[in-house]
Amino acid sequence: MAETTPANIADELSDEFNSSIWTFYQTNLSARTRKEYLNIIRNFTKLTKTDPLKLTKEAAECYINELNARYTQKKLSYNTLVMRISVMRSLCEYIRYRREQQGISYYNYFNDIIVPDQDKTLLEENLPTDSEINALLELAADADDDTAFLVFSLAVKCGLTSSEISKLDVEHIVIDVQERFCIQFPPSRKTSRIIRLPKDINDLLQTYIEKYNRIEGAVFYNKHQTRLKVRDAQRILNHYIELGMECQKIHKHFTFQDLRHSAFKYMLAGGASEDEAAAYGGITTKWLSRYRHIVHVTDALGSADYSIIQIRIVKCFLVIMTLIMDCNLYRHLQIYYNKCSFLQR
Repeated sequence: MAETTPANIADELSDEFNSSIWTFYQTNLSARTRKEYLNIIRNFTKLTKTDPLKLTKEAAECYINELNARYTQKKLSYNTLVMRISVMRSLCEYIRYRREQQGISYYNYFNDIIVPDQDKTLLEENLPTDSEINALLELAADADDDTAFLVFSLAVKCGLTSSEISKLDVEHIVIDVQERFCIQFPPSRKTSRIIRLPKDINDLLQTYIEKYNRIEGAVFYNKHQTRLKVRDAQRILNHYIELGMECQKIHKHFTFQDLRHSAFKYMLAGGASEDEAAAYGGITTKWLSRYRHIVHVTDALGSADYSIIQIRIVKCFLVIMTLIMDCNLYRHLQIYYNKCSFLQR
């Protein structure tokens, strides 16, 4: 059989795909679903000029970027976007399975695509302010709550989700070839997300592990001395928000997702490129467009650690340093601190 040329691929799927894959893949699909799936696959082929049998990383990324662009332009609903990605992922996984049976190597690049939660317009007024984040850390420090302080810091500085925090094991903390501390999350769909720890967070994390003698397994535990769960983390956050509202230092409720949003805002404001921030956060670049309108213009003083905030101890003061474009001044939000020994140098 003659090889299908790129020009032909733009208009139709190859005979090999139809005979060796589609004939079997569509067997258990209803007539309506079969037609819908085939249209999606043909659209992929037409857009990328790539037969699914010869999937490349570039083709998968091209398709995802096109879907994201159409979604951003409100030409495609979120549910449709997710459904199309799911169809291609499922199809290519079936191809991988069939090829593997034939002893042929095939990589499903759609397994590397992380589909984030539904994009919603982010308004800065809905995110915690610098002073509210400052108050949150202050309250945790005043309560000698090392776990809460570190969990909040990981979310707002590194953009970790509550799920990632709850699943964090001592074994996930590694040193890269440049002798920098990193968190290497277990492979998901054959990919492994690695994030470099900025010095302030690494210092806090290493001291925490030493203080609580975390040798292996979970880094964080709940009050029952079992692994911290997502609901435990949110309960802790809600507790300190309530305390902050009582003393009028916090003025609204927010979630770990909001802290993660703030982390990306700080990264981009500090000069990180969208590609860098996306890779760091485990999301696609297109989804970072939601942060653009809430990032203040700043001097490009972002460190290699991306974020424009630093969480650290200066003598007996806990400090979040935030660079803002206000007469080129630094604003130091200081919290008096004299108890939490794990933070002292």
